[in-house]
Amino acid sequence: MVLISAAAIIAVIGFAWTAWRRSGRRWRVGVVECLRVVLVTVAIGLLWQPETTYHVDSDRRGEVVVLFDRSDSMQTRDVPSELRATSRREIADGIGEDAAWARLDGRFKKVDVALDEGSDGSSDGGSDLGGALDRAAERYESAVAFVLVSDGDFNRGRSPVQSAAEIAARSGGRARVDSIPIGSADRLPDIELVSADVPTFGVVGKPVRIPFTIRNWFSQTREVTVSLLQDDRAADRQTVSIRAGARFDGAFVWQSEQAGTYALTFQTPVIESEMNQENNRLHRTIEIREEKLRVLVIEGIPRWEYRYLRNALLRDPGIDVSCLLFHPLLPAVGGGGEDYLASMPEDPAELASYDVIFLGDVGIAEGQLTVEQCRQIRGLVEQQAVGLVLMPGTRGQQASLLPSELGELVPVVIDPARPLGVGNGVPASFALTGTGRRSLLTALDDDPQTNWAVWESLPGFYWHAAVTRAKAGSEVLAVHAESSNQYGRVPLLVTRPAGAGKVLFMGIDSVWRWRMGVEDKYHYRFWGQVIRWMAYQRNMAVGETMRLSYRPDQPQIGETVTLRASVMTSDGTPSQADAAMLEIVSPTGPSQSLRLQREDSQWGVFTAQTQLDQYGVYALTLRHPSEESTVTARVAVQGRGEEQVGRPARRDIMREVAKVGRGQTFAPDQINRLVDQLNRLPPDPSTLRRIQWWNHPAVLSAMIAGLALFWVGRKWAGGV
Repeated sequence: MVLISAAAIIAVIGFAWTAWRRSGRRWRVGVVECLRVVLVTVAIGLLWQPETTYHVDSDRRGEVVVLFDRSDSMQTRDVPSELRATSRREIADGIGEDAAWARLDGRFKKVDVALDEGSDGSSDGGSDLGGALDRAAERYESAVAFVLVSDGDFNRGRSPVQSAAEIAARSGGRARVDSIPIGSADRLPDIELVSADVPTFGVVGKPVRIPFTIRNWFSQTREVTVSLLQDDRAADRQTVSIRAGARFDGAFVWQSEQAGTYALTFQTPVIESEMNQENNRLHRTIEIREEKLRVLVIEGIPRWEYRYLRNALLRDPGIDVSCLLFHPLLPAVGGGGEDYLASMPEDPAELASYDVIFLGDVGIAEGQLTVEQCRQIRGLVEQQAVGLVLMPGTRGQQASLLPSELGELVPVVIDPARPLGVGNGVPASFALTGTGRRSLLTALDDDPQTNWAVWESLPGFYWHAAVTRAKAGSEVLAVHAESSNQYGRVPLLVTRPAGAGKVLFMGIDSVWRWRMGVEDKYHYRFWGQVIRWMAYQRNMAVGETMRLSYRPDQPQIGETVTLRASVMTSDGTPSQADAAMLEIVSPTGPSQSLRLQREDSQWGVFTAQTQLDQYGVYALTLRHPSEESTVTARVAVQGRGEEQVGRPARRDIMREVAKVGRGQTFAPDQINRLVDQLNRLPPDPSTLRRIQWWNHPAVLSAMIAGLALFWVGRKWAGGV
């Protein structure tokens, strides 16, 4: 390119020299030809795009944004110091006040930002490292560096690694992201009381089983005493031995003889050398109510299973039982007692008042259930959260239910070739599954080891339903100890959710034999647990015309909660409104309204979903859409708040943030080195100015003027 340019200029000079000599060396021609050489030389020079760069002093200073993590995990004391372990927050505060920041170049100014500071300056709680970086990048567009001071633990928003990468990419390398990780990457020596699963409500005089979990983070086996306090008074305690790094799952059995709301506290003593004392105590609340559950038992003949079940329910003061007996030898439905019904309730409101329905050895036939009644029972289960217990018998009547709508709720597949079931010449026994060992339904003793022994000692059964396998979505609690098929052991005690309700299948007809030698001890306990487990969901909050339930009943922070309301009018008909309004008051006071949409007009069901993001007790108030009535409920959100003290620092996250952000990772005592690197950053490109002569308006104007002068000069010199 240089040679071509030089050759072109030389050629123009040669052409000008020749033209001047041919003119007789007239001075006017010499002037015009010199102008030609100058114009061509300038034009060739402009093809090289010449420009001039110079520095302009600017009053604008680039920001060095230092983001300080103020979340709960920063309270962890795991940074060694001379006298005691220092908290991560104290170290972070020391970084912000370090004298080395005074040496920061005058081109920059340091800006301190709290990690949980939102765009409006308010705190939204939690630990959103990625969101903090995003907000800082939007707010400080002229920042040259973002310094993240944190333990790397976050529980909201996207990963800070992704945010750091986007900051570096958007700025084209002008801004960097550095990190200063704080905290130990190893777990502190600690005894952690992980959880205590207290139900929303209990019943006066009925024991409440409360599972709890403890974790040992010491490197040696520790003996731990966990205490249960009721209104700050000792109610129970257990001492357990937990191996290093292991967890222990236990349970308290507690009951109250009076209705009311009780504060329960679970705590473990602080062990010597235990670094974290914040997770040794959990507070929970439970509401104890007077109970009156309604149960409907539908049976064909008064077999022994039915007789003992009916007697057990009649003797339970918390249960109001109604019986419907389709005896083939009786001229009319009924059995002669006050608890017997003359016919199946036809009023939907009356039928919906039952909490649990037992279906014995009955089916669809003349003088028994109809197809429409089966459809109604299914609607009760799925829409009104009514519990359904299936107890087939030797007459095989339940086989006729399988083709109906009710058959879809059966949690097992029945062998159609053996509708009468399978008889045993010798007594057979149950075997609990892993799920069954943990289930509250099968807890015939409060101690898990003793409970297993109780089930092995129960009197055997001589008949069982011909079950092939459990359906998808079912939970098998107990199987036949000896009988099996191509699918494994034959399932005999199976549960399955169905819409808002639950279904339990009992594949034997001799639970009554569990009374042998112990009277009512296990028989009453089992059926009492079944009924209360099935009725629990629909009795969370009950008014005269409304019910309000939610799942899960003990949600974790941020977990999606499904709310379900059953709304009837005062005349007993389902509400036909399009929506029902629910007011939600958070533990800290602010409230919000949630719209529950109508799901089923036949049963007056309204549903919605929401997330509860704060630890503590939420107050829910459901307002009737057309009448002046309300029903209230309390939802206890589980957890220890947004973050837990004592967890290891996420140093890997902090290192990756600096790596993708084109910065570096520094120790808390390396602020001097960080400042030195910042001071060596190049000037802000915006303070440099360039004059591009090849497209400058003045140069273009001069070229046009030169060409015009050249044209006039040719005339002046006598050229054509």
